[in-house]
Amino acid sequence: MSVFKRISNMFRAKVNGALDEMENPIELLDQKIRDMEESLNKAKISSAQILGNVHELKQKINKLKLESEDYESKIKIALKANNEALAKKALEKKLESDKSLDSINKSYIEAKTKADTIKEKLIELQKEIEKTRSYRDEAAARYNNAEATEKVNEILSNVDTKYNKINIDDIERKIERKEAIAEGLGELKTDTSLQDEFEELEKKVNLEDELLKYKEDLNK
Repeated sequence: MSVFKRISNMFRAKVNGALDEMENPIELLDQKIRDMEESLNKAKISSAQILGNVHELKQKINKLKLESEDYESKIKIALKANNEALAKKALEKKLESDKSLDSINKSYIEAKTKADTIKEKLIELQKEIEKTRSYRDEAAARYNNAEATEKVNEILSNVDTKYNKINIDDIERKIERKEAIAEGLGELKTDTSLQDEFEELEKKVNLEDELLKYKEDLNK
């Protein structure tokens, strides 16, 4: 096999694979059902002509049977009347009717056999449509379930991929660092408050000293 032939086969295989992924199997089943139903309707229209022909042949057979019986009755009447010439004419007519009856009867049997075969095929096609429709419903449920499962697994896979990049230990260390900083700030805030209290106390002490000086001056 040439290199170009192999490349061509590989390309066709990839294209067919891509098409298989794009095609919805349920839509394909729906199309198959529509095609079979269309074929069934066309077959029924065509078979109606054959069945009508069978019915027409059956009517001719019944008519020829009545004619043959009528001529046979006339033969007997003519013979009773000792009119052999008339009986002979009636016999000739009867033989013609019997000959036509035999020919049409053969055609009827052939047409009836063909019609029965067509009926069986129509019944088989109808059963196949019903079977395909039933399978379609089952396949649709399975396909929808598989599609939903695939989406769920894809979502879960993305979640795992996304959050597996996050290291819990790193997060814990960051939280502990924040907590330590917060505690340190809290301590600084406490020391600052204590310093403020001492400064306020010094202000009070200085104020008392100054006030004492004023009192001493007044007493002099």
